Amino acid sequence: MKAAVDSPKIRLSEEQDKKAGQLKPATSHPSVAPSPPRASGVQDHPTTRRSTLAAPSNEGKLGALTVDELKKLLKKVKDEAQSELAAECLLKEAALREKEAAAAQFDVERKANAEAVARLNAEKEEAAAQLDAERKAKDEAVRKLTTVVAEINSDATLQARRRRADATATSVEPLDPDNPMVRKVGANVLSQNMTINNYRTDITIHEVHQVLLEALLGDQTKLGKMLFQKVVEEGVSYWSFMFNTTICCDLLLRMSVVRQDKEEVVVRVESVDEEELESASLPNPHSTASKKFRLLFKEGTIVLLPLQFGQTSFMFMAQVYVGEVTKDAVVTLSESALSRTTTSATRSTTTRGITSASTGVSSKSGAAMKKLGAGGEAARGDKLFYKLAEMFYDRFKKEDTIDARRKADFIENGIPNAPPLTEAEKNLIAKSMGQVDEMNANAPRVAGSTNDTVEKFMLRTGEGAAWAMSVAKMDISAVNLFTELWLLDTYELKAENRHMAIREVFKDLDGTRGIQYCRSMALPRGFQGRLFAVWMTWKKLIDGDGRLSFIIAITPLEIYPGTRHAVAGAEKFQEATSRGVIICKVLTENTCEWTRAQQFDLKINLHYKITNFLAKQQLGRANELQEKFRRNRKEVDREGVAALAKVIQVRRGTPLMEDQVEIFERCEALLGEEGGEEGWKALKSTSHEVEMKMKYFPPKKGERSVGTGKAVGVVDCSAEKVASWMMDYCSRERMRESHERGSPRLELRDLRRENESSVATIELFPLFTSDREFAFRQVWKSEEGKVSIAIESIDKLVDFGRSKSRRVRGSVRAVWLMENLSISQGSRDNVAKCKITFVQQIDVAGVIPKWIVNKKIPEQLQAVQDAINEFRQDDRIDAAVREGLSDLIKECSGEEVYTEEEVAMLQRVHQKFEGSLEESKWTKLESPDIFGTMESVFEKGGSSAAIGRAVTIVDASIGDCAAWEYAKMTRDRMKAHYDFGGLDRAVVKLTNHSELYYTVIDLGVKTFAPRELLTKAVWKIVDGDTMIVSYEDAEVDRFPVGAGKGYVRASSGGFWKYERLPEVRGMPQTRTTHVIQVDLKGFIPPFVANSKLTGMLELVSAMRKKFDKSLEIDAGRRVAIKQKIELKEESGGAKALAQFEALYKEKQGWERPSRSFGKADSKLRSEAVAGRAWGSSSLQVHGGLEEIAAFIWDFGSRANMEISGDLERSYKDDAGGGGFKQVVMRRQQLESTHGFQYHNRTFTSEMSLHLVSDGQIIILFLPEGDDANSRQSTRRTTRARGSVSDGSDGAVEASELVAIRLRNLAGGRTMLEFVCELELGLGVGSGASQAFVERRLEEVVNLAIYFQRLVPLDVLKVEDGRALGYDLLWKADFSKQRLERLKEVVEKSNALRELCLKYSWMKAMLGATLEGSLSRNRAVKTKLICVSDKEAIQIGKNLVPSLMTEQLATAGVNEWKLQNRVVKELMEEQVWFEPMMVILGQSIVKTAAWGLMFRVIVGAVLSVTDLATDLVVLKQFWDRGEEQLAFRDAQLASLSASIGLQLILVVLQNRKKGLLRILKEALIVLMGSKGPVDAYRVAMGAEQEKDTEFDPMMEMTINKCIELFAESVPGIIIQVSAIVSTINSGDELKQRLLFSLAVSLLTTGFISATISYDFDTDPKKRAYNPEFYGYVPDDGRKRAFLFATMILLSATQILIKATLIIVLALIASRYPVYYLLGDIVLYLLYKVARRDFTYWLPLEGVFGLVISFIARVIAKFVVDFAAIIHYRHPYEVGGLYFSLNMFLPLLTLTFVLALDFANGNLSEGTLALLRSLAKILGGSLIFLFGAFLLLMNKEYHHTFLSTETGGQLLRRLFLEGDDVTKAQVFKKHKSLWAPIRDKATVWVKEGWASWEEEKPDWFTDKWKASVPEITKPVKKTGDVDDGDMTANENEGEEALIVGGGEEQKGRRGSVLGVISGQKVASSKVMPAGGEVMKEFDEADFMREINRR
Repeated sequence: MKAAVDSPKIRLSEEQDKKAGQLKPATSHPSVAPSPPRASGVQDHPTTRRSTLAAPSNEGKLGALTVDELKKLLKKVKDEAQSELAAECLLKEAALREKEAAAAQFDVERKANAEAVARLNAEKEEAAAQLDAERKAKDEAVRKLTTVVAEINSDATLQARRRRADATATSVEPLDPDNPMVRKVGANVLSQNMTINNYRTDITIHEVHQVLLEALLGDQTKLGKMLFQKVVEEGVSYWSFMFNTTICCDLLLRMSVVRQDKEEVVVRVESVDEEELESASLPNPHSTASKKFRLLFKEGTIVLLPLQFGQTSFMFMAQVYVGEVTKDAVVTLSESALSRTTTSATRSTTTRGITSASTGVSSKSGAAMKKLGAGGEAARGDKLFYKLAEMFYDRFKKEDTIDARRKADFIENGIPNAPPLTEAEKNLIAKSMGQVDEMNANAPRVAGSTNDTVEKFMLRTGEGAAWAMSVAKMDISAVNLFTELWLLDTYELKAENRHMAIREVFKDLDGTRGIQYCRSMALPRGFQGRLFAVWMTWKKLIDGDGRLSFIIAITPLEIYPGTRHAVAGAEKFQEATSRGVIICKVLTENTCEWTRAQQFDLKINLHYKITNFLAKQQLGRANELQEKFRRNRKEVDREGVAALAKVIQVRRGTPLMEDQVEIFERCEALLGEEGGEEGWKALKSTSHEVEMKMKYFPPKKGERSVGTGKAVGVVDCSAEKVASWMMDYCSRERMRESHERGSPRLELRDLRRENESSVATIELFPLFTSDREFAFRQVWKSEEGKVSIAIESIDKLVDFGRSKSRRVRGSVRAVWLMENLSISQGSRDNVAKCKITFVQQIDVAGVIPKWIVNKKIPEQLQAVQDAINEFRQDDRIDAAVREGLSDLIKECSGEEVYTEEEVAMLQRVHQKFEGSLEESKWTKLESPDIFGTMESVFEKGGSSAAIGRAVTIVDASIGDCAAWEYAKMTRDRMKAHYDFGGLDRAVVKLTNHSELYYTVIDLGVKTFAPRELLTKAVWKIVDGDTMIVSYEDAEVDRFPVGAGKGYVRASSGGFWKYERLPEVRGMPQTRTTHVIQVDLKGFIPPFVANSKLTGMLELVSAMRKKFDKSLEIDAGRRVAIKQKIELKEESGGAKALAQFEALYKEKQGWERPSRSFGKADSKLRSEAVAGRAWGSSSLQVHGGLEEIAAFIWDFGSRANMEISGDLERSYKDDAGGGGFKQVVMRRQQLESTHGFQYHNRTFTSEMSLHLVSDGQIIILFLPEGDDANSRQSTRRTTRARGSVSDGSDGAVEASELVAIRLRNLAGGRTMLEFVCELELGLGVGSGASQAFVERRLEEVVNLAIYFQRLVPLDVLKVEDGRALGYDLLWKADFSKQRLERLKEVVEKSNALRELCLKYSWMKAMLGATLEGSLSRNRAVKTKLICVSDKEAIQIGKNLVPSLMTEQLATAGVNEWKLQNRVVKELMEEQVWFEPMMVILGQSIVKTAAWGLMFRVIVGAVLSVTDLATDLVVLKQFWDRGEEQLAFRDAQLASLSASIGLQLILVVLQNRKKGLLRILKEALIVLMGSKGPVDAYRVAMGAEQEKDTEFDPMMEMTINKCIELFAESVPGIIIQVSAIVSTINSGDELKQRLLFSLAVSLLTTGFISATISYDFDTDPKKRAYNPEFYGYVPDDGRKRAFLFATMILLSATQILIKATLIIVLALIASRYPVYYLLGDIVLYLLYKVARRDFTYWLPLEGVFGLVISFIARVIAKFVVDFAAIIHYRHPYEVGGLYFSLNMFLPLLTLTFVLALDFANGNLSEGTLALLRSLAKILGGSLIFLFGAFLLLMNKEYHHTFLSTETGGQLLRRLFLEGDDVTKAQVFKKHKSLWAPIRDKATVWVKEGWASWEEEKPDWFTDKWKASVPEITKPVKKTGDVDDGDMTANENEGEEALIVGGGEEQKGRRGSVLGVISGQKVASSKVMPAGGEVMKEFDEADFMREINRR
């Protein structure tokens, strides 16, 4: 029976269980006998039966019974027992019968159950068979459901529904998003709180589970922002993260992997007590947190399930508790603590244990259990737990990657396997396509959209809302665009539409491909929101033109015939409808055409113009998508050309349609007969590459006689590509150009065919003439070897979306013929070429004379040149030509046969130009190339034309050099020829070694005829190492003299000699000599031609630069020297260091050089007449220590020669071997600054290199005696390498003492310190000496520039950007010089060259920037990869207006960045670019005519204007005599107060700089020039000097505030008072008084606005406190309006306050004093009450309090009167006080004017005037302040309501900010950061060592000095300097110093302490040794004792 019940196949019902229990026999223990049967009425209890059988209590009675009595008694007992036994037997028999009956019944039921089991087994077998059948169809089912599964995988809310199908059985069931108990707490995070402490989460992580598991168990893994992880011991991890800026949360977890396989990973997680750890302490990564909580997990489980697309389901379940971490314990904040942390309710844990909440408090901390707000520990646990979950999600967040995988899967599987279309879907798509046809036929173009990249149309059918259609080309493939539009549930779209209240997507409606899409739309206030519910489906088809298209049809959901899903919250919205269609048509592989026609009906009864406007807004979606997928225009156009070229090749020979044949017949008639040139006349071509002609064809009836133009050229590509390029009339690049011109182009899509397109355009004509409209068709045909295009006008009305007036229809007929040219056999370039012929006949119609049209024919034929430029491959073709010629020279070496005439020619040329000329007669010329010499000589008894000679060494072989010069018809040489003024050039090859060379040059003077030269060239290899190319005049009939064009035949001759030299580091070397003589003949004087001789010889320099390998050669030598330096042992380093320091010591009379480079610290000094000079310079160089030393040591390198500018250099190595000593000689030119002629100077020195122990290198140049024997063997390097100089130029010996120290810096940089002492000889003036030593100092700069240019693009940093900026500006003071410098830097700088190659427009943008010309600011919003050259130039020009509107160059560059998208993206990509542009901006401001002078003039005008108006008014008061004596005295007092306060500022700023500096600055103040000088310093980018209190920007601001406080505002009050007094007395009011008042108001308003504007737009301040700075918008136009509003707002506020003061004064003279004093006193009390009185300046003691008082009073005053927006800063008056104070004067004025007693001293007219003025000013103030709030960035409105104090702000910035922000804390008064002193101390001590190594920009000596000693790290015992105080703790560990501060008198409650907000120390701390260490607060001391 028990087996049956427990059987797994049979389960008894509850009733059967009861019956079975009743039939069970009574059981008892085997040792207990069964109870006898009981008689009725006897109690059923064991004691009853025992009492019956018990013996009598009186034993004596038994013996008293008789035998009979005894027998009777026994019988009675026996009878009773038998009766009871019989009754019991009866009962048992009855029970047995009952049991047998039940057993029988049970057997029946068991048989029934057995039958049921059999039936179940049969059903099971049937189900198994059915399952087998279903498995056979699995492949088909999987194919159909792939798309569904893919979509579900990426949807976080549907993850749980499919996990059971993807993963094997797991112990954890995923959360169901449909469960009402489950909520979404974050991005892809599902949560369910089972109880108050039980949590479950389900997160979709964008990473595979193996990587996620490694991250969980790993060490030092950053799992998210501010999330720290460390494995403290095996299996135990410590996690810490910041919950917010002040609260930290940590976890101490033991994690063990329970299960790990491909399908599932299970990890057990449980919190660990710190007592269980072996380690002493836990890390503290977030030491600045003010509170720390600990999450405690019990019975935690993590399950990782792999999902599709590389995702993982992260499920976590645990009991979560929260504990607060105190100094002594972790106090749990839950009602029930973890059971394992305590053993009883009364047990207290140890110091690091977890204390149960039931005990109340921690035994060590003594703190009561805390609650964490509403909800207690559950609320905080919820927040902390989910913060951790969000961090996990953010760490692996790859939403873009997942979206990309989903889209790829949809393209690969979803589209091919989509369900077939239903009939309803087919009908919907057909209806939608019909709407598109109707729109194409009837919809008018939206006005003004022709110059848009999107075609836009609108159609109103009279039924509901209008239809809108947009057509655009997208730079994305059709299938990708379709996927982007169809997948509506991607992460990207969810983020974009997160503002929508409802957005739901229901896929696979009833198993179809359709979807239901619901989205809400918010309407303006007063309208109910709308809900769009649509049914969407799609189709893939081939259009009539053979192109693939994807169609998406959209219709209201009510049309769908199937199941519709309900949407939660839909009842809150009103239903709206939308219908339409989207078509994505394939154009090329990566481009498509978008067409969207859609109607939105909001179900609102509005005017049709409003509905049309709303419909137009929907058209912007095409622009958004176009911008999103936009790629580089040229790349897209090339893709289109390549695609069409393939089609043309495939359709070669395809017959044309009948109408197309006709058009070709008409157009090809323009070509004329085959080969016929009759009637064509040559035209002057715009390029030598294009031949142009013109011809008149007889006009047909109705046509005008218009000339036909013809152009012929050769293009470097196939005919098919040229034809494709021409057919792409509406390419991206051409459309951009036409839009910039305002000339629209349209493609007529309804006339499109596979080999035909129709287009229309409008050409703009000059003023007073109508624009011309053209519409034409283009048809192409492809034949064998050629492609033709016929163009002819069509008669079709084109809708351009603009007025048809003033537009005339023109006509055009043209033909293009492109013929492929065969590639010659043996050609090396392998470049396909084709000949193109373009013939065009165009008639612009109208009344324009035909001669004007014909004159424009060359411009119309420019299309041929455009095609040549588009496919140009000059470099490749030229290289192939020269390579072939070089090989020919090598192959023909010694095998060429020369005629007698050629041999004689070679001898004549040699004799004339080499043999007969004396070497001593050559005169040196100024060579533009330092590595080459140029000389000239006159032929004795010959021509008056000079002979020139140039010599250099080229890093190439003889063949390469000769080929480069001999190949004169290469494209680069031809371009140079025509750029130089060439008219013609031809070469006729005679033999392999000879040719005729003909050239014609225009001299550029109208009165001089062009010159032609005809020479014969013959080359010959004299021996294996020498080659000569000789040139001589020739006379050939083929080239008659004058060429029939009046040319003058000139004469020329010369030769080229190439001599092979030994290779240098594997690179061939060739000495190249060029000798030339040119006689221009005619009436041109010979000296004119001789003056151009240098230019003729520059071809030698061009050849050297072409093959220059100086970088490679020098680099190889440096590597060898560097290796020797690394192996060198230290020797003589100490002595050399001492010599350097003695020489480097600053001398009296040091001056700054006339030119400085960046942050180079250069100084010099010279002596008059004595010829002695000293100089020193220090500069950082981007290079390693040994590398820089090797560069300097390589004295004869080319780079050293180039950067020094020496005339000659030589050196001799140390003969001792192995030592770093050498004798060096250098000859330099000494130039006079007054025109005197000095001899050159020669310096001979002993050069030595020494290593110093601490990683320094010293290089010395010490004078040496002139030993002739030692100099004979020296190797000599001169400017003309290869020529020998004997020093016969009369050079004078001089001496030099040079010392160089190199110190290694972080980041691969070296500090170079250079010092020199020169003795140039007596008689050398100080000017010449100074110029000479400046040139020496420039060598240091040139060295830094050389190494900076070697740095590649990918390693540039911020400091490199500054260095590049200085490089671009070095010796370039004007725009022309800067442009030349830019060209040089781009050529030589690896980084800039790479950047210009990456972005071809970069050089044009930098050029426009450096030009610095004024222009209008036109913001460019183009993407970085899509910028054109024209846009780049505009971006460069935009920098100038941005700099003009800002006080700082940094702010100007920042504005430039914000307004131009390209600049912003570029600066984000290249971090060094912004610092470079700041340097360039500073230079532009300084050097441009509008720049520095603009800043200085504005500053001067503001100050002087205000002063001038005050003086004018003062004179008026003076003239009025006693009547206005009070006004005069008040004016003088205000001026005196202003000057006095400015003098106080001077003393405060320069008190540490000495008396001389104070007197100098005071003189500037007394001269009234403080404002211009401050503006000059700020514009120059001056930084804060050492020992000064403020930076230049702050000093200028304070000075402006003083002017406002003591001069401007009082002056305005006095003027207003005078005006009111004059009006009140009835006197005449003079206009100049009103004018003076207006000037003062606007000037003061401008100063006020400038202060706020400059502070807010300063990038440094925005970065430091972005929550306060940044209210000025980025848009330039908004900035201008905002600035004007601030000016007017300030002026209005001043006038209101001044009027109030005057009215109070008229009531009673004492009232203004009471009012102002009362207002200021209340303000000061307010500051004191908030403990915010102390000003932020770090000034201590009484002096600090005085300055605080003055600063607070001035701030209050300028805010009251000037309303300076910046002064809402918490350091000043605060946001809320500022806002209230803005309107308080207005309310007071209104109240005062409303009182009766105001009438006493005021006339009725004056009172009425003042009341009217108050209304006007009040309305103006409200309007202006409202306008200001609207114009500013809205996210900064809260700053006007802030109650934050300066101390609160500083502490918040410290706790929330990075190291740069934290570093600012010590620049403020210590009372502001005293509450966080401990945290600041910890931060400094923890980071000091790393800062010493990394050297961040803010870690300067000045900052170190500002840090209190108590916070700095203290040296360990044994390393203590004098004066250091340390306390030993734990045997030598770093001492902890507690407390600090200076000794002060009084307790904490003293007056000074309350006002300043400081804590006053009063007790002394005694360390273990008993010695008095520091004074500090007693409470701090007790806390430290407790801690220890």
